[in-house]
Amino acid sequence: MNLVDVVKKIKEKLPVELVADQDNVGLIVGDYDDDCGTMIVAYELNGGVVDEAVNSASNLIVTYHTPLFRAVKSLTSSKSNPDPLLKAAQSRINVFAVHTALDVPSYGLNFDLASRLGLTGVRTLSALSGTLYKIVVFVPADHLDKVRDAMSRSGAGRIGNYTECSFAAEGEGSFLPGEGSSPFIGRPGKPERTSESRLEMVVEKSFAGKVIEAMLNAHPYEEVAYDIYALVNSSVNYGFGAVGELDEPLEVRRFLDRVKKVLGISSLRLSHIPESKVRKVALCAGSGMPFYRDAVREGADIFLTGDVKHHDFREARSGRTILADATHRATEKFAAELLHKILRETFEDRIVVSLSKHEYDSAVIY
Repeated sequence: MNLVDVVKKIKEKLPVELVADQDNVGLIVGDYDDDCGTMIVAYELNGGVVDEAVNSASNLIVTYHTPLFRAVKSLTSSKSNPDPLLKAAQSRINVFAVHTALDVPSYGLNFDLASRLGLTGVRTLSALSGTLYKIVVFVPADHLDKVRDAMSRSGAGRIGNYTECSFAAEGEGSFLPGEGSSPFIGRPGKPERTSESRLEMVVEKSFAGKVIEAMLNAHPYEEVAYDIYALVNSSVNYGFGAVGELDEPLEVRRFLDRVKKVLGISSLRLSHIPESKVRKVALCAGSGMPFYRDAVREGADIFLTGDVKHHDFREARSGRTILADATHRATEKFAAELLHKILRETFEDRIVVSLSKHEYDSAVIY
């Protein structure tokens, strides 16, 4: 497949456009004209992953973490301090990062971790806002179903666990076809009035372009009248973190033991350990402290995340919600594995998708 088509497929599966304004995701380095037959999936870019790509003749690496998180003024390298991104570019290896695009969907990293911890009724902890549009289009009544179906298939009308959501109202459209026009109804130079339906559907920002293209292709009119409204509603389909319940309440220490076993860690940092039980659990993989107050508002018995600071623990000690730090890396333990699964299903037999064998933590343990 051509790289431009590969990138398009990834963006159709993972909401890269939704998080692009706040995160450096997408094609970090690459040539859109390249052909890609194999890709390697990794937690983050390092020298071992680049060598693996070179040795396997793979010219695409898809990482969870972005190799360029902050703005840089130069990209340099040396034998003693090699830069993996520069090495990838010199080896003509394309690098695509997903990061928070894997975090925010209901099939993403946080929901996956919640499932591994045995939570049910899982939902988004902090919904994304400013990501929704409403598309309104005026359609001849006898073409309403065709246009609505085309928009639905392209991603419009998804609200939580519901799909194909829409609203239609009947009315009268009027127009005057001009010279050189080829109207679907009426003829040039003659005013026309006809029965039309006003069709409204909500769409996430990342699907808007695809939905509009599908709507225009399915619409019979030569010139289509439609409006796009930006909504202030929070999305129920995408957001940070997850919250859910255990089937049966567990003693705090028993649940903490479960967390350590699932994540493969020997210890946790905690604000406090009350003599109580855990039923409702909130979590956010990586650095999730911005969503701690959302966990408190949800009435969570415990909030699991990483990168918790000293003063965060002090503040949480006086509250009911236990603050638990399992480290940034451990809470993202399954990121590459999940990304590998998603991309294998996305590309099926068209591209060979391999999981990197060169994974290591950014910190050295002594």
